[in-house]
Amino acid sequence: MSDLTILGGGFAGVWAAMSAAAERKALGEENITISLVTKDPCLTIRPRLYEGAKEEMRVPLAPLMTTIGANLITATASGIDPGSRSIDLADGGTLAYRRLVLATGSRLKRIPVRGADEYCHCVDTYEEAASFDEKLVSLRDTATAIVIGASFTGLELATELRTRMGAKARIVLIDSAERAGIELGNNPRAAIEEALNDCRIETRFGRTAERISAGEITLDDGERIETDVTVLATGMEASPLTKSIPGEKDRHGRLMVGPDLKVFGASDIFAAGDTANVLADDTHEVFMSCQHAMPLGQFAGHNALRDLLGLPTRAFRKEFYATCLDLGPWGALFTTGWNREIQKAREEGKEMKRQINTQWIYPPSPDLGADAIFEAVALPVATDPEPREVRSA
Repeated sequence: MSDLTILGGGFAGVWAAMSAAAERKALGEENITISLVTKDPCLTIRPRLYEGAKEEMRVPLAPLMTTIGANLITATASGIDPGSRSIDLADGGTLAYRRLVLATGSRLKRIPVRGADEYCHCVDTYEEAASFDEKLVSLRDTATAIVIGASFTGLELATELRTRMGAKARIVLIDSAERAGIELGNNPRAAIEEALNDCRIETRFGRTAERISAGEITLDDGERIETDVTVLATGMEASPLTKSIPGEKDRHGRLMVGPDLKVFGASDIFAAGDTANVLADDTHEVFMSCQHAMPLGQFAGHNALRDLLGLPTRAFRKEFYATCLDLGPWGALFTTGWNREIQKAREEGKEMKRQINTQWIYPPSPDLGADAIFEAVALPVATDPEPREVRSA
């Protein structure tokens, strides 16, 4: 049995493990065991997969876990039994825990369209991105690519395809919404439309796919578009492991959690990252993004460790919000605030995106040593005029 088990080796899980280990050290409770359970021994830098699968996007977890004093268990979870405090494994085994942080992330939300599962690619995982890469390499320079979904990932993927496929390729972007990036609000709208035009991306908005085959897609108005490759960017849904835990869930399947990220009705389970729905400030819910996954993991690891010892926990708070949207050859948009006010655009925005993608979202190097890592990930001392500690029931 592990005292604290963190299930999931993505951004939330890795940051939870580091934060829990930092709090363990601060409290002088080195006898508490922390285990990270993940089906993949590497952290995939998933927000970069629209660029193509590159080895630099895979970060081995064993050196980092060794440095912070956490166990790394490579296993695939098939279910969770809150009553017995155990995790069911795909190989038939079980793992017991005293406290659990569920951080198994999200997956692509599939569309109920005939042929979608058989003929569409995606860039949801490293392996799927690599498969898409192989397909692109096999295509002629005048090939047609169709991207279904014009939200954040779809926009990044479609515009980056102009760079990856070259000037002669035909790229078509389809979405049921009336315009691209509608969930991003009005402030970035003109820049997104300009970028799509500059990248010569054809658009079909207010339209949906009705049938997909190896070489053609049929839209709901009867239009048929020949294609050499079709790729889905149709949004995300929470890990199916959330279904193992009773309690209210949102439309994405995320668990509703309290201010300290403890799952309602599950006294031994915390959730973080794309499995959790909580307010980031007084009015805005967290997004399913690495930007929120990392601090959610920090708070969940910190709180689960303290809860195990019967100590007060901290309420999650992340008021600052920024967005950096890559738009291929046009550049990128860097915005701040929940209304996404543009701060940097085109090449200036692109440089910001490069920093984020290659530096900011990577975990600390194990070479820094445990103390430096703990200093980097430990929660700052609360300075709010009102106390933010939470007494767990």
